[in-house]
Amino acid sequence: MGGPGFLEKAQKSINTYVVSWFFASGLLLIGVWWSADKWLPDKPLMTLGLLVGTWFILSLLIGSFVARQVNKPLTALSHAIMHVSPSPLPIPAPDLEKLSLAKELITNLTRQVYDYASRADIPPSANSPVAMTIQQLPICVMGIDEEANIVFANPKTQEYANTQENLVGKNLYNQFDILFKNDITLEEWIEQCRTKSVTAQKIWHGVRMTTYGEENRYCDLGASYVKQADGNKTEVVLTAFDETENYGGENKELSFIALAVHELRTPLTILKGYIEVFEDELGKNLNPEMQDFMQKMQAAAENLTAFVGNILNVARIEENQLSLRLTEEDWKNTLNGIVNNMQMRAKVHGKVIELTVPDGLPPVGIDRVSIAEVVINLLDNAIKYSPHDKKLIKVNVAMTKDGLVETTVEDFGVGIPETVMPHLFEKYSRNHRNRSYIAGTGLGLYLSKALVNAHGGNIWVRSKESQGTIFGFTILPYSQLADEDKNGDNKGIVRSAHGWIKNHSLSRQ
Repeated sequence: MGGPGFLEKAQKSINTYVVSWFFASGLLLIGVWWSADKWLPDKPLMTLGLLVGTWFILSLLIGSFVARQVNKPLTALSHAIMHVSPSPLPIPAPDLEKLSLAKELITNLTRQVYDYASRADIPPSANSPVAMTIQQLPICVMGIDEEANIVFANPKTQEYANTQENLVGKNLYNQFDILFKNDITLEEWIEQCRTKSVTAQKIWHGVRMTTYGEENRYCDLGASYVKQADGNKTEVVLTAFDETENYGGENKELSFIALAVHELRTPLTILKGYIEVFEDELGKNLNPEMQDFMQKMQAAAENLTAFVGNILNVARIEENQLSLRLTEEDWKNTLNGIVNNMQMRAKVHGKVIELTVPDGLPPVGIDRVSIAEVVINLLDNAIKYSPHDKKLIKVNVAMTKDGLVETTVEDFGVGIPETVMPHLFEKYSRNHRNRSYIAGTGLGLYLSKALVNAHGGNIWVRSKESQGTIFGFTILPYSQLADEDKNGDNKGIVRSAHGWIKNHSLSRQ
């Protein structure tokens, strides 16, 4: 406990501290009076005024300094209380080593605060009213220990897990396949809490949480963390609200669209074949107007091909079925080929793509088909969102300070509003101001982010309205890919591209 011994010791140290400072100020006043009497022997009023002024200044300075020092222990204790209190704004734990007064008392009291907070969420006994209420709740409630073993689970959790076996004692990650949508995972969040918090809460929306091998199910997952104390095995209490009807509908809709779009591939391939035949056989004999029509047909066919590819690949990502094979490639040659294929589409829209690639780039580890989709999506956006009087689109490549190969696509078009930026890489995200007159699915950037991440890189954006936008992404030199990922025959490195983040490190791909 805090103990009267610690309290008395703190009181004595504070009294000594205050008396010492005022004794020092008294000595300083005597020194000022002695100096004034020596140098101003015939001016008593001036000496008195100097003493009064010195006393006033000393009172302000020393008084405020002493007050701050004396209040530091109380401030540290209040920060400890706020640190363990649930709050959307985390308060850091106080650094008790910096205390010079009442250090032992505050350290002891802070330890009691932490211990009380740790014990506050110890699960109630099985026969308590709280435990009985948990058993009757229509939502999943379970507790896990520091090794992610299930300590308790209510009947709804058993039903959700689709098992008659007792879940207590089983590992959470062995029972459930938990995937998060573009967010920190449960495992990562718990690790952060262990180093930074005594108590914490978090909610994830649209989590894919299923038993292994079962049909996809979705839930809103809540977690409450409490630093463990003696006798308390429960580190995290989890609650799961089954929202499969709400979240699953979106994916069923996407699957239906993908199925329908898949049927477009055959007639589209035939159409592109005829266009190529016409261009080879009749291109030289056509007048400029007809040649322009042919170019527009070819650009439209390529645009439709990209649309079909985006839809199908997003559907594969949602089902974790899209795999990439990363091979060692020359980025300059690869990028030149992609940009040359896009020049026709740019020309049809009155745009010019300017490519700048330095010599001496290291070989990169890429999947040529998927990385081409990323560049095509970024260039397509630059073409669509640039007004008629802004013809130039710049593509630049450079090495970052971390040794990554960075590619940027810059346009000078309408720009992106700040309100849209935080959701730009989410599925179906589009700017409401121009969606009515600029075609698009809202899937291109979502797909690009998933593909770049699968390559081990990052994608970013900078934009200012009415001035333009810069998209950039990084890819790794082949030499930087993890040695354990490399195949000796150099046929490639297989990576999965998915928008979901696997929760448990042992099961990550």
